[in-house]
Amino acid sequence: MAKLEFQDEGARLVEAINMVPDTIGRRQAIIRALRLKTAERVLDLGSGPGHQALEMAPMVGPSGKVDGVDVSDSMLQIARARCAGVMNVEFHKADAAQLPFADGTFDAVMSSMVFEYLPDVPRALREAHRVLKPGGRVAIHDCDWGATLWRSSDPARMARILQVWDRHLEDPHLPQTLPTKLRAAGFHPGDHVVHVMFNPVLNENTYSAILIEFIKGYNISQGVAPEEMEAWAEDLRTLGAAGDYFFSANEYIMIGLKVS
Repeated sequence: MAKLEFQDEGARLVEAINMVPDTIGRRQAIIRALRLKTAERVLDLGSGPGHQALEMAPMVGPSGKVDGVDVSDSMLQIARARCAGVMNVEFHKADAAQLPFADGTFDAVMSSMVFEYLPDVPRALREAHRVLKPGGRVAIHDCDWGATLWRSSDPARMARILQVWDRHLEDPHLPQTLPTKLRAAGFHPGDHVVHVMFNPVLNENTYSAILIEFIKGYNISQGVAPEEMEAWAEDLRTLGAAGDYFFSANEYIMIGLKVS
């Protein structure tokens, strides 16, 4: 299995996908589930280009703080530029399985589309539990890629392409086992929220339009012929132009509570 790289071109696409209304709505859903309060300290685990950290900063206010961690130098550079001058945001290069914070540092931990990439989810969840204060909570957001519906005039080709795309993740079906993993890490169950990414149309300002570019690049790197990937993408563009486009993906926001 080859991971999706979030340096350079990968970072550029993440930056682009975070600007569309679909992902803005997703971040708002995560923040609602996290229920941040003034003066809290929150950890953005896998902070990427910094959009979520920037949006959480005014919610905790000047007496609170947002710390972001990421392993990608490109992402950290983009995030620091985005949040330059925001006094209560700081970014760190760190691995989710070995966080550079003392026990009981944070009131809340959130992570979006990160844990599905991690090779050791139980260890990362234990780390999140460790750095939370008693009474703190974690919000983990990930997608079950098996719950993706994507209209195609060639369903067999679509299935082949999505099967290759699944390789970019450690676990493309993580939400199915995440509640059990949260309990094993010491969390008590909180609210769970289903968030649907739904594109009944295709244009450059939709989540799935940029996802097409991600999938094309990754699958070509895995040996799929560029001609097949372009034919797949052109089919989706043709369906979009004809008004026959449909994309829907189920995503899940799961809350764990640290009782003591």
